[in-house]
Amino acid sequence: MKVILVRHAETEWNVRGIIQGHSDSALTRRGLHETSALLAALAASDYRIEGVYASPLGRAWQMGQSLAKGFRCPLTAEPALKEQAFGQFEGVSSELLIQNYPNDARALFELDAAYCPPGGESLAQASQRVMHFLHHLESTSHHQTICIVTHGHVSQGVLAILKDGVIDYFPRYAQPNASYSVFDLINGKCTDVRWGIATHLLQLRW
Repeated sequence: MKVILVRHAETEWNVRGIIQGHSDSALTRRGLHETSALLAALAASDYRIEGVYASPLGRAWQMGQSLAKGFRCPLTAEPALKEQAFGQFEGVSSELLIQNYPNDARALFELDAAYCPPGGESLAQASQRVMHFLHHLESTSHHQTICIVTHGHVSQGVLAILKDGVIDYFPRYAQPNASYSVFDLINGKCTDVRWGIATHLLQLRW
């Protein structure tokens, strides 16, 4: 099974540097253009997406709707694809978090996938729920090519696991909004991982 892993387009909170998690904010004007650019790039590729599975959070669900419509395929809401829950840090700017809780901020974004923000979940926990969903899907789906729409931070954890076999180096897998990664999942094993593809965004000027 070929998997195309997509990060949602830019939101208002992305621009303002506010931590979203399970909270949500609207897409920006640029985010709408990013969505169109991604859809055009995938439509021009050799990928024939047969099913789209998206986080039910609004910013990812909108991307899922656009992709499913473009490829004329089913769209399924999957709670396992939600962003990491950041608990009490949701709605707080990253800058403020770094100022007031520097150790927590470093652990959360740079150092420790096992770190659990107050009232939230760790990146390790969030990434494992996505991995469990992928393995379940591979064993039950008849589709050859599927698209997964999820979120930035949890994608870093998932890509670290896929590429390195461990989650430790998750910071290196940061990627822009509306970028995508592609890999093959065969008999529970992942091969040919290409991540952070964003050339389709170079044409955008706003």
